[in-house]
Amino acid sequence: MHWFKLNKLEELDISYNDFEGLLPSSFVNMTSLRTLKLYYNDFIGNFASNLGSLTSLEYFGFEGNQFEVPISFTPFANHSNLKFVYGKGNKVVMDSQFHIQHWIPKFQLQVISLSSTTETNSIPFPNFLFYQYNITRLDFNNCKLEGEFPNWLLENNTQLEEISVRNCSFNGNFELPSLPLLNIMRIDVSDNNITGQMLGSNISSIFPNLEFLNMSINDIQGSIPHEFSQMHFLYILDLSDNNLSGEIPKNISGDVLTILTLSNNKLHGPVFPTLSTLKNLEQLYLDRNSLSGSIDSFSTPSLVALDLSNNHLVGNLPSVMGNFSWLRVLSLSNNNLGGSISTRFVELNALQYLDISGNNFYGLLPSFVNSSVEFIHMSNNRFTGLSKSTFKNSSLMILDLSYNRITSQIQDMILDLKDSSLNILILKGNNFSGHVPQHVCQLKELFILDLSSNNLSGLLPSCLGKMSFEDENIGALGLDGALSINAHELMCDPNYNGYCMKTEVFPNAKEKVNFTTKKTSYTYKGNILGYMSGIDLSNNKLNGNIPFEFGNLTKIRALNLSYNDLIGEIPTSLSNLEQIESLDLSFNKLSGEIPPQLNRLHFLAIFSVAHNNLTGETPERKGQFITFDESSYEDNPFLCGLPLSKSCNPYIQPHAISPYSSHTDGCNCSFVDMFVFWISFGVSCTSAFLVTTTILYINPYWRRRWFYNIELVCTNCYYFIEDNFADVFKS
Repeated sequence: MHWFKLNKLEELDISYNDFEGLLPSSFVNMTSLRTLKLYYNDFIGNFASNLGSLTSLEYFGFEGNQFEVPISFTPFANHSNLKFVYGKGNKVVMDSQFHIQHWIPKFQLQVISLSSTTETNSIPFPNFLFYQYNITRLDFNNCKLEGEFPNWLLENNTQLEEISVRNCSFNGNFELPSLPLLNIMRIDVSDNNITGQMLGSNISSIFPNLEFLNMSINDIQGSIPHEFSQMHFLYILDLSDNNLSGEIPKNISGDVLTILTLSNNKLHGPVFPTLSTLKNLEQLYLDRNSLSGSIDSFSTPSLVALDLSNNHLVGNLPSVMGNFSWLRVLSLSNNNLGGSISTRFVELNALQYLDISGNNFYGLLPSFVNSSVEFIHMSNNRFTGLSKSTFKNSSLMILDLSYNRITSQIQDMILDLKDSSLNILILKGNNFSGHVPQHVCQLKELFILDLSSNNLSGLLPSCLGKMSFEDENIGALGLDGALSINAHELMCDPNYNGYCMKTEVFPNAKEKVNFTTKKTSYTYKGNILGYMSGIDLSNNKLNGNIPFEFGNLTKIRALNLSYNDLIGEIPTSLSNLEQIESLDLSFNKLSGEIPPQLNRLHFLAIFSVAHNNLTGETPERKGQFITFDESSYEDNPFLCGLPLSKSCNPYIQPHAISPYSSHTDGCNCSFVDMFVFWISFGVSCTSAFLVTTTILYINPYWRRRWFYNIELVCTNCYYFIEDNFADVFKS
């Protein structure tokens, strides 16, 4: 690049290209550069040696590369004009010059942004910042800086507008500066190890213009100060995941508060009408506390998201909630709420996410016909039935009605859902009856189906084998963005390099479901849900054969057909389930041999065909099958081979191999149980004697023939002995 020889050039912008490798050494010749922008290329390495001579540099932007940024900042020791440093997305590292303690820089920074997107080791906080007094924005997110929180930054930089040190390793207290910071708008010290009491009573006078405060995921104690009510510009407050106690102040903030997050603390007392004065509140997260009382008096129609889950709330759902026309997210799970669900409640046109699981709601499920709701969680309640056309023409993607008391016909529900884009259907633990209808196969985007523990009967639909059950369908859920909106933007000042703080609705929402696989109930949450796909039809009354077409479910990870009345042989096609991790066919009436091809299933972790009528030899112990013990095959009387104690060769005394066996060591398990043998022998002899005696007693003819034959046998024996042993007796 010959243009690097332009030693009079003052501004160079080569951003958003595909440059890669080390920074060219010819940069050292461009000594007049005042602005250098390298944004979003693929530069690597340490730029220290190439930038030391650019002493005229005022603005240096290198976000989105793979540089190793020396934490000492000594490459800029001779720079007197440097004001703006934007290096987000690179890696801050310890360098050999860090031992130079308290070097005094010639420059005075206004902006320094070095937040990292890669995991870094703990490094000391850069000492040169102690001599900076003009900083307006400081961003060290994810840099794992060790030591106590640098309270002196707030003391020294009175023009500070933003400080963001999220996910560092700071400990100690966060203390208010002695003088007001009139310009500060945004403070983010979340995800550290900050301890001590909540901010003091003078917070409103120290930060009078604060708009955003995030102190979540720390170890801060104490109560929430009433002085937040005097912060008239504060519209985002996040104090979640701390050890805050006491009640929520009646006036927690000024009129502009839009997002309030107090999740996972130790707050108690009533929620409402404490917060009923927050007329502009759009997002309220109070989950995982010990809050009590009812929600009857709550009336904030501007709400977009409301999460009151995991508290001690009681009462019914207020009908006034039908006025929340903007509500998109409602989570009330794991409380003591009850009553029936009003039809007016489900007329919320904007609602996308509804979770009322773990309560005491009863009666019929309300109708969601033509509803916009995409995620419904109503498990662990006392619902008993469905309304007419409950889910017809709905927008559902996830439906979880597990562990209720619903007694409806399964055909009616599936018929309502057949044209939906449903991804996950969980109906386990109810009283659904009837046959599994063919309409279930019209749910083309389904990848988790759980109908276990119901009263279903009839045959397994062979068309299930024509469905993909591919977990790639998780992309349709949009778990990282479907519930997110850009509700607000902060600090979108062009001088801040276009930086905006965006907030999301329900930011901690990770769509989750409980699904039993590997004989254990797991909670699959967020992106992890994308790795799961399965069918669970266990604990029903299904009969008939396992369809050969089930072998086409090559992407499925779990198949559970246990505790049914299935008959016939295990299809050899199941050896095509190349992704399967859990296969449970136990407690049925299956017969025939176990297909030896099943040992091709290299990801199989749980396998059970116990309690059937299988015969023949167990599959060869190789691959995953070497890990399965006797419990996988038990109670199949005519099954033989390892790891069972019964050998397929009756002349070979076997030794049971059970790498994970829970049986008592030293068990002398022989081919024939001798105790059982002698009992059987005695019973047989006694039975034969009694039958013979009875016949002779009843029938005189057979009695005469019996004694005649005995006399004949005795006579013949007498003459046989006399003829053959006479000479012996004479001698």
